[in-house]
This record gives sequence, structure tokens and C-alpha cells, in this order.
Amino acid sequence: MTSGNTLLRRNDPQYRHSIITHAISQFHQKGIKGVTMSQISEDLRISKRTLYEIYDSKEALLLDCLKEKQRVRRELMETHIAQTNNVLEAILKIFRMQLDESHHINPVFIEQLQSYKAARNFFIELHEKQREEAVAFLNKGIEEGVFHEQANFEIIYDMCAAIVENIFSLKLLDRLPTQEVFKATMLCYIRGFTTPKGQQIIDSWLQKVE
Repeated sequence: MTSGNTLLRRNDPQYRHSIITHAISQFHQKGIKGVTMSQISEDLRISKRTLYEIYDSKEALLLDCLKEKQRVRRELMETHIAQTNNVLEAILKIFRMQLDESHHINPVFIEQLQSYKAARNFFIELHEKQREEAVAFLNKGIEEGVFHEQANFEIIYDMCAAIVENIFSLKLLDRLPTQEVFKATMLCYIRGFTTPKGQQIIDSWLQKVE
């Protein structure tokens, strides 16, 4: 039977947030399979039973962690977009944010996400949900003169997702620095549909991140 205190905790956003925050940190450091519910409960000094009454499985906790990461990432992306002059500058700033974040994440975490159905479905749904918004955003780059008029962002959006998926499936991040992988894949691809104005923006950005 669920206790009254557990019900209060389950419905307390701050309590759930503390669990999610700690779990995210542990997943990033050790990978998903390297973290147990027992360890999380011990770290947070709550009973294992209480934790399981709030999250009935590690996968359920992982899903909430992914949702929280996406919420925070979206807020940061909106901030970066507001601080830039055009779509391409915003994209490069967001990529830099993701590069910086990747230094604090064990590549095993990304690799192991594929083993969890809830995580796979989350990213599939997120990809489809963001498609229309992302394509509209990228099309602004044509109006701003940084992307070619012939660029088909319906296709490009899916191709970028495929590139990211291949980076992880080939385990490139296990063997090469994140920045080098990015420059040889995503940045190279993006440069292919930029105008001379866009290429100048990319070159300037590269000089700052060398």
C-alpha cells in the first residue's frame, strides 16, 4: 500500500526534480546500466520502496530524465536564438552548447539509450513533433541569405538526424574528439547548402572554436 507521505512526495515537483537531477548526473557519468535504483535511493537517502513507488522502473525514471533534459535544452536554444542575428548563427551556437555538454557525458550513456524502448520511442516522437517547427525555422535562413534557395529542409532535417545516428552507431566518439567528429560530419554537411555569406559565418565560427 502506498503511504500518505509517498503520495505527497510523488506529487511534489521539487521532490521529483531532485530525483531526476541526481539520476541524470549519474546516468551521464556511469552510463544507464552502470546505475541502479538501489544506488540512487542510497545517494538520496530515501528508501528503495519509496523510489519504486514514484518510479516503478529505471526505464520510467530514465524517460523523465530525458524529458527534463529536453525541456532545459529547449529553453537554452530559445535563449541562443534570441541572442543571434540569423538562423545559421543560432544553429552554430546551439551546436557549441551541445559540444560543451558532450564533454561531461560518458559516450556509453548515448550508446546504451538504444537498448531502452521508452528512450527510442521518445526520440522518434520528438523528431516528428519538432519537424514542422524545425523546417520553418531553417527556411528563415533562405530569407536571411545564409542558405541556398534550393535547400530542401524536409530532406535535410531527416539527413541530419541520420548523421547523428550514424555517429553513435559507428562509435566515432569513442575514438575521436567530439569537435573533430562534428567538423567532419555535421558541419561539412551544413556547409554544402550555405551561401557565401553563410560560409563566412561558419569560417568565423571555426576560428573561435579552434
